[in-house]
Amino acid sequence: MSDEHVPHQAPPAATPPTPSSSESVTPSKPSAASEFFRGIRTGLPVLSGCLPLGFILGVEAGRKGMTPLSIWMMTSINYAGGSEFAAVALWSAAPPMLVVWLTTWLINSRHIVMGASLSLYARHLPAKTNAFIYFLMCDEVWAIGSADIKRRSEAGVPARELLSLPFYVAVGLMFWSCWALSAAAGAWLGSDLGDLSHWGVQMAFPATFLSLLAMMWPGVRKCHPIVISAVAAAVTSLVLPPHWCVLLATLCGLAWVWFTTPEKAQAQAETEAEREAEREADAALIAELEKNNGTKDQNQEAAR
Repeated sequence: MSDEHVPHQAPPAATPPTPSSSESVTPSKPSAASEFFRGIRTGLPVLSGCLPLGFILGVEAGRKGMTPLSIWMMTSINYAGGSEFAAVALWSAAPPMLVVWLTTWLINSRHIVMGASLSLYARHLPAKTNAFIYFLMCDEVWAIGSADIKRRSEAGVPARELLSLPFYVAVGLMFWSCWALSAAAGAWLGSDLGDLSHWGVQMAFPATFLSLLAMMWPGVRKCHPIVISAVAAAVTSLVLPPHWCVLLATLCGLAWVWFTTPEKAQAQAETEAEREAEREADAALIAELEKNNGTKDQNQEAAR
């Protein structure tokens, strides 16, 4: 019996696992319709606290001589509750128009900060879309949108998709239309209801903003800007009108953030950029593996 040398054959190289067709590498992206209705469901609880505020505004406007149509137009175009209350209070006093404009601007100055924070997630959108986003922005819409952005960021959503446009538009349109309609209804029905103060509806205003604060509460370690703004508003309210308190409290909170957390903010931004780069690298690797696996299957079919 002759001894035959059998060459040693190395085992075939293991191919990296590739996702099967039944598995999804990333969670399926929700449709625009589902995001729109999610926005409505999310905003409804907060909206229930805003409707009494709009109605009270309409009642006060009716007492100052404004018609339901005029208050509907003012709330639809200006769309900022605090400044509208101030404008209605000054309506019958006949002050110089410059005073009304300045008061409105001071109260609405907080929107500059809110818009700046929102622009970080909307800068890649067209200019017309950005204009529509900022028109729909009010305190409640901004708070709900920011809370949703934070939730999506924690879920690993890519940075360019953190702002869900259908979700935001649904919340914004719902608040914008209901606010104007509730104000018009207050101007129409307010004269028949008499004084509303004994109903305690004024509590809706602080209750709404307390609920927004609870919704966006960042934790004890990150609440310093909120505490600084609250203290500044409380102290300045003893000697200054409310609109100046809003402006100074906003500036104090911003100053605290500016002088205490620039390094942390930069580190957080760098970490987010690294995570985004890792996600893109993983997606490119998966695409390459799928391509190689498809080429191998084609070669095997051709060999058969």
